Amino acid sequence: MDLRRLAGDVRAKTSYAFTERDGERILAAILSSEDIWRVIDLSDVPMMALCEAIRAMRAAGWVEFAESRIRLTDPGRKLVQESGIAPALELRCGRCGGRGLELGPVAKIADRFKEIAKSRPEAIQTYDQGYVTEESTLYRVAFMWARGDLAGKELLVLGDDDLVSLACALTGIPKRVVMLDIDERIVQFVRDVARAEGLEVEALRHDLREPLPEGLVSAFDTFFCDPTESLRGFLAFAGRGISALKGPGAAGYMGLTRREASLSKWRTIQRELLERGAVLTDLRDDFHDYVNWPYIETMRAWGHLPVKRVPGRDEPWYRSALIRIELVEPPRVENVRLEGDIFTDPEAATT
Repeated sequence: MDLRRLAGDVRAKTSYAFTERDGERILAAILSSEDIWRVIDLSDVPMMALCEAIRAMRAAGWVEFAESRIRLTDPGRKLVQESGIAPALELRCGRCGGRGLELGPVAKIADRFKEIAKSRPEAIQTYDQGYVTEESTLYRVAFMWARGDLAGKELLVLGDDDLVSLACALTGIPKRVVMLDIDERIVQFVRDVARAEGLEVEALRHDLREPLPEGLVSAFDTFFCDPTESLRGFLAFAGRGISALKGPGAAGYMGLTRREASLSKWRTIQRELLERGAVLTDLRDDFHDYVNWPYIETMRAWGHLPVKRVPGRDEPWYRSALIRIELVEPPRVENVRLEGDIFTDPEAATT
């Protein structure tokens, strides 16, 4: 058994786009940590494929499981040495967390936003929710501000368990802020906070499988969304956002992870964004850290984990990139109803 054969076996047994390089990434992560959540984090291999690959590595005699730990065996260590695989490194900037910018003027609202977020509704599995840390949301706002997509602009937030609409409104610089969410708890929370804080935020309940209301089509300078990670779901959220933009020069922001999306899926998404009239201007990997949701033990991937340990609430392993797009031509998106399930695909792990 070698890495090429192992990758072929994983592909043959599953529908995952798993490569020899993915196998190297997993072994490099195991060299750095025996903890399953750190291995997931460091390897950047989609979670479902990673689980299958680690089981195959155990069958090959490269790793062993001991009390919720994953350890390289002597044959495994010989393999990584012969293959020239080095331990995975995480060299994040301690100041910005690897995001590449300062909070700047957003720092003035940080304490108030964090206080507001303490009372937010908890994430629920029904809508595939999982929110980012307050720090991640604040850096999103700083990034939009720095790119000229916030001050004096009309902003649409599609799905807002991260409370981006409130954070943006707290700065006092957008011309208009509208948020849509299917979860009535979040809609009401945003309304209540906006009223109490004197913020101009329009909070509307809307299922994004339904067409955008006509009054929201071609009406915004900027959109933000952190979509579900299934291919169909991601493109649904992105499509709604693009259809809401006024035209060339308008911008959109999205989160996209490697935990539930292979590079093959990333390529498909990027192609679709280009076809819809946009260009990718920025991609900041691991920009978002997520707070662990309360349904870890019932998410799809839990039953596939080779070893099990419930991570702490503030023990980030799920991260995603921040992507910025800008329209270079009128958007090419149909504002039509989407039928069926938009939350699952073979790589979806946290639904």
